[in-house]
Amino acid sequence: MYNPLEEMYDYERWALNALIVVAFLFVSGVVLEEAGVDNPLSEALFEFYLDPISGESSGDSGYNRVNTITYALVLGLFVIAIAAWLRFLSIDPSDSSLLALLPFVTWAAFGEVVEDAEMFGSELAPYFVSPGIHFQAAFWVVLAGAVAYSTDWEKGDDESSKANLESIASVLIIAQFVLYGSSISSSSIVLNDGIGLAPMAVSAAAAIAFTRLSRPSIASFTPIQRMVYLTGFGGSMIFLGALASYAMAHPPEQDRIWPLIAVIGIPALLCYAMYSHGREANEELARHGFVAGILPPGINEEQYNSISSPDKDLIQDLRGRASMAQPLVFLAVAGQVMDGLATWIGIDGFPGLSEKHVVSQGVIDWGLWLNEKLGITHGMLDEGVWLFTLVKFALAALIYYFFSILNFEHRERHLRLLVGLAMLVVGMAPGLRDVGRLTLGV
Repeated sequence: MYNPLEEMYDYERWALNALIVVAFLFVSGVVLEEAGVDNPLSEALFEFYLDPISGESSGDSGYNRVNTITYALVLGLFVIAIAAWLRFLSIDPSDSSLLALLPFVTWAAFGEVVEDAEMFGSELAPYFVSPGIHFQAAFWVVLAGAVAYSTDWEKGDDESSKANLESIASVLIIAQFVLYGSSISSSSIVLNDGIGLAPMAVSAAAAIAFTRLSRPSIASFTPIQRMVYLTGFGGSMIFLGALASYAMAHPPEQDRIWPLIAVIGIPALLCYAMYSHGREANEELARHGFVAGILPPGINEEQYNSISSPDKDLIQDLRGRASMAQPLVFLAVAGQVMDGLATWIGIDGFPGLSEKHVVSQGVIDWGLWLNEKLGITHGMLDEGVWLFTLVKFALAALIYYFFSILNFEHRERHLRLLVGLAMLVVGMAPGLRDVGRLTLGV
């Protein structure tokens, strides 16, 4: 029987084929290098991609134009290809899936700060540098989701099924604790500075207890969402415990605490304001069976634009406000604001810190040029980061505008989810990492 969900769009086929080519080139370059064959592919691969990753784990080598553009393109290809894959698997594309994945944003950010503090052993450190850390986070997401997807006996909603799921999630948390804890405990900074890891052990124990205590709060999640959420939360707690251990051995200066409150507090207030403003409109659309930004089943953009009906009038009237109440939207917006604030406060407020992303540094350089032309010398503006922050705020507004006017077909709900997640990750993850580094002074 024909199933439209199994039919791929042309752009999905192109994305999948492009990823296959990228994977082939990557493997070929590594194999040729290992075989000792001189070739331009291997030289470019190591010069622009692998060597910067290795250098980042042993210092702070940063990014270059080539790998920055490549990472952006590959991210887009993965978003498209994975969206098709999730549609084939009938994974829930609602905002609940985004919330279930949110702990892995903090997982990546905390993990990078642990690496910045040089708390990982030399074997694991390179895997906590972008983009490797995102592939590693994806591994845990896929593993947790695959276990829940393939295990029939725990998919029910009875007490036994929930207990089985929580037990498996606890095993995945313990696996992370053993893997990462063994590396952290044997790192040179932990051994040389005598850093006690009791806070990390307590955090891991709390994460395991949370698998059971959180049952009422995540009751609306599907089994896959629960497993992913609990696994990501557990890993985040382990890394947060490691950072607490570091902070107890190297207490941060008092003037580094207020940026943490500002960088997290302001975006949190923005999320609350957006949700409060759009909640009623979102609920009104939901009562009529609509979701702002998603077309009804069987209707494409051209058909939607050509029809005239009370339902369409209702959607068009409420969609702008309703979009504000969607976690997909307000979290993506807040992530960009967080990144802008963290970079501005970190560089302008605490001399010695710098930007390592080439695009971001280019914007900051333009800010320095404007400072020179306009004679701006204020202490919180003289590094030119104010322009980067304004660009981030403008990008946040653009993200809201994008989701408030753009329609996705019903079959493209997974694509919409992953586009929002990507925008969230590229903003919130570096923002959390920057303020974490700033607070700990690493």
